[in-house]
Amino acid sequence: MRAFAYVAYTAEGARKAGTVVAETELDASMQLKAQGLYVSEISARSRGRTVRGRGIGFGFGSARLSRDLQAVFTRQMAVLLSAEMAVDDALGTLKSAGSTAALDQVVARAQAALLEGEPLSVALDSSGAGFPRYYLAAVQAGERAGELSSVFNSLAEHLETARSDRAQLGSALVYPAFVAVVSVLVAGVLFVTVAPEIVALFETSGRPLPDLTRRMMALSRWIEGHLALLGAIALALIAFGVISGRVQSLRDARDRAFLRLPVVGTLMRQGAAVQYLRTLALVLDARHTVPIAVESAGSVLTITRFRAESDKVAEAIRAGETLSSALTALSVVPPVARQLIGAGEMSARLARMTGRAAALVENGLSTQRKRIAALMEPALMMLVGAMVLVIVLSVLLPIFDLQTLVAP
Repeated sequence: MRAFAYVAYTAEGARKAGTVVAETELDASMQLKAQGLYVSEISARSRGRTVRGRGIGFGFGSARLSRDLQAVFTRQMAVLLSAEMAVDDALGTLKSAGSTAALDQVVARAQAALLEGEPLSVALDSSGAGFPRYYLAAVQAGERAGELSSVFNSLAEHLETARSDRAQLGSALVYPAFVAVVSVLVAGVLFVTVAPEIVALFETSGRPLPDLTRRMMALSRWIEGHLALLGAIALALIAFGVISGRVQSLRDARDRAFLRLPVVGTLMRQGAAVQYLRTLALVLDARHTVPIAVESAGSVLTITRFRAESDKVAEAIRAGETLSSALTALSVVPPVARQLIGAGEMSARLARMTGRAAALVENGLSTQRKRIAALMEPALMMLVGAMVLVIVLSVLLPIFDLQTLVAP
């Protein structure tokens, strides 16, 4: 079975694009014809490459899923797998549900790769959905442990929590952003239309401009004279952000810079700890040995520094140290989590206590995000207010000086 991407038209002339799973291109065309579609273009996708078939057109774009759609897919897979449905049947059920075109394409490609003998982690990677590395590593660990249902449920909870935190943070930014845009526009109009007239009056009177107004006018002239430079810097930053995700050395430099930031670095460390401990608990709960669990958990870490520390944990385990002792080499794991894991070792409930440690760290991460969202709105309002106050004062101060000039 293979995945075939197609472009077809309905009897009413509406264009429809998607993916269908079939043995051959002819079978795929027959399936589409049975659905009342007239095929314009069809191509076979195999192991990440596309072979052009008959028809006209310019090919097909990737079906990269947004983070929200990734959360939806993961939750659906968790529900279906918890009902003891086979993986290929679960993917087939999602395909027949027909939620969105992008999700349909991803599911069809993953199902085709699965039917070709690839493991689910490889099938999801080749689907073009853009699942993060820790996600694929966790699925791979679940395949080894035979606990895919638990893995998808844990991943779904993690993605849904992150989505809720992002939504809360976005809601906190909406009102300050609106106020900032309106205030800056109004103040900008005053500064562009009123301020030059006032400056001209001061020049004719021979009086010096207030210091604040003079500085703001100099800043305005500098920005106007260096728009090209500022635009080039903005484009360079955008290009660096795109390229740094693909070049390992740049990604490492970016990660080191972010880890030094007070709030961002803390969030990155807590996120890495959650991913590591969650995977560790899942593999241990499937009754695998500690060395295998540590190896699987280390593979979910995306930051090079943390992966190197995880390798030291694995070496310490092979040297005979306990898990709680070996985890001191991994800086992202907090002491309280190591204490819980140590208690699990003494009580022969290592998997359960590791899961509790992961839940503890994840709750702390969620609380931190909510606290940031709660503080973001008043902080931004104060920042916007201060900026607008400076602009307005730079316009009003010369007016007050003119009033004293013309006063009897």
